[in-house]
Amino acid sequence: MKFQLPKSKFNNCLQYVLQVVPTKSTLPILSNILIEALENKLKISATDLDISITASIECDVIKKGSAVLPAKIIADIIKEMPEADVSVESTGSRLELKIPNGHYKIAALSPDDFPKLPAVNTKKEIRISGEELASMIRKTTFACSDDETRPALNGVLWQTKGDKMMMVATDGHRLAKVAVENKKLKGLYDDVIIPPKVLNLIPKFLDGKKSEVGVIFGENNIIFNLGDIILTSRLIDGPYPNFEQVIPESSDKKLVISKNELAGAVRRVSILSNALTHQVRFSAKDSRLTLSSTNADVGGEGKEELACEYSGEPIDLGYNANYMAEIVNRIDSDEIIIELSSTTSAGILYSTEIPKEDFLCLLMPLRLAE
Repeated sequence: MKFQLPKSKFNNCLQYVLQVVPTKSTLPILSNILIEALENKLKISATDLDISITASIECDVIKKGSAVLPAKIIADIIKEMPEADVSVESTGSRLELKIPNGHYKIAALSPDDFPKLPAVNTKKEIRISGEELASMIRKTTFACSDDETRPALNGVLWQTKGDKMMMVATDGHRLAKVAVENKKLKGLYDDVIIPPKVLNLIPKFLDGKKSEVGVIFGENNIIFNLGDIILTSRLIDGPYPNFEQVIPESSDKKLVISKNELAGAVRRVSILSNALTHQVRFSAKDSRLTLSSTNADVGGEGKEELACEYSGEPIDLGYNANYMAEIVNRIDSDEIIIELSSTTSAGILYSTEIPKEDFLCLLMPLRLAE
C-alpha cells in the first residue's frame, strides 16, 4: 500500500473516526483503525462493535492495499505534523509515514484481524432532510436513560408511521417528543430504537449544511449515509414503553413565560439547591412565578420572582433544575408554555411558535422538601 495526501485532510479524516474508537475495551483490536487505499480514494474505518464509521477522502493512491493501525498513535503523529504532503507506505507488518523533514514507522496488524464491517446497499436507502434530522436529534437524545436495567429507554424511539416521522426519548423523569412531516418513510417501518451515541454524531458531520441523509434500515442495524461518512449502528431491542399514556390529556393550569428569563433564573436559583436532588420550588400564582431553593449543607437559600401569564389555581411544585434547564434550552421560541394539572402529574412544556403536536417535553415533579 502506498498513497500521498495533505496532512490537513488526513488529520480531519482521522479525527472523524476517532469518535467511535473506544477508550477502553476488552478487545485490543478495537483500539485500531482500518486504512484502505482504493482507486484514488482512502477509506478509514473504526468500530466499537455497536457503532461503526467509515470516512472516505480523495487522495493520490500509488499502490492499493490496506492495514490496521493503532488509532491514537497514528492520529497523534499526524496531528502534530507540520502542514505538508504526507507519504504513507506499508511493507509487511510495518507502515512508514514520510514528510519533507522526517519519517515515522509504526507496526501494522493484518486487515483480516479487524472486525467485518456491515455491507452498505445504497439502493435501499431513503433520502431525508439532514437539517430536520439534526433538529430532531437535538430535541430528543438528551432525555435518554442511562439505566442499563431498562435497555429500551437507553435509546431514541423512531416511528415512521403515516405522514410524519417521530422521535421520542424518556428516562422516566422527563420525556421529549418531536415530529416532522415526511412522506418518504410512509408505511416502510414502524418502530426502531436507536442508541443516542450514533445519533449525536450525525449533526457534527452535517456541520450545518442543508444536505440530505441517506437512511438504510436493516433487520438489526441502521445505516446513515452522509456522503463521505457512513455511520452504522446496531438497534436496541424493543418494545418501547407506551409513552402516550404518560402524556396528560388535559391541564387546568397554564403558564406563559419568557424563555431567557426562566432559563437564567433556574440557573441562578439552582446554585443553592440540594446537591443530590437539584430541587427548585416553582410557585405559580396570579401573574408571578416564584423560584426558590434551599441548601442546608451550606446554610443558603435563593429566590427570584418572574412576571408571567398564569391561569388557574395557585400551585407549588418541585422540579429538578438540571432537567428543567435542559428542556428549556431545546425550546426554540422567545416564550415557553407550561401546562400543569397537579403536584404529582407531569408538566408539559412547549414552544409558543411550534404546535405541541410537533414538539413537546414532559417533566415529572419532585416531592417538595418542606
